[in-house]
Amino acid sequence: MAMNVQLVKPFKFERLTRVLRVRGTYIYIHWTVFLISGLLILAALRRPWVTLAAGAAWLGLIFIHECGHMLAAERKGCAVPAIDLYPIHGCCHFDQPWSRYDHCVIAWGGVIAQAVVAVPMILALLLFGYSRFEPINAVMVILGGYSVLTAVYNLLPIRPLDGAIAWGIIPEAIRRAKSRRKKKDSRPHWRSY
Repeated sequence: MAMNVQLVKPFKFERLTRVLRVRGTYIYIHWTVFLISGLLILAALRRPWVTLAAGAAWLGLIFIHECGHMLAAERKGCAVPAIDLYPIHGCCHFDQPWSRYDHCVIAWGGVIAQAVVAVPMILALLLFGYSRFEPINAVMVILGGYSVLTAVYNLLPIRPLDGAIAWGIIPEAIRRAKSRRKKKDSRPHWRSY
């Protein structure tokens, strides 16, 4: 399935401003993201490109994480009407999953999406080192090592973090394995001589 991305027109600033539509899911950005971005650029007039790159990478990191939830939810048959992006977190809205196991898989989707981006970034930094361009270095660090740190933090089993749901996949997988084994054992055994 192709990634269908559309810029929303007309563009109206609201509490949550609708900016994109990705695969039928509306992406909203909270007004504080615009405010903080403007303040950061004003505060960093000497090196605005580094600030812009770092800010875009940070928002991109949150977006990647939430898109991971979106893709996992869609794979589990849940509609995803919207994603909200805030300055330090995001929120993926999706229909009620069919099972607790599906909900756990959706919770892992964000962390897996971060890992898919972070691992190549970290490997590139380890193999080639930093570039001579500071904005590129800022993006590589945020989408690489910092992304791993935020993913580990997000997996803490504390609400409202994803870890409160994600780690439930272990008992659910054990329960499913026992259920499959019990079904297999309950089938009639036929012998042929």
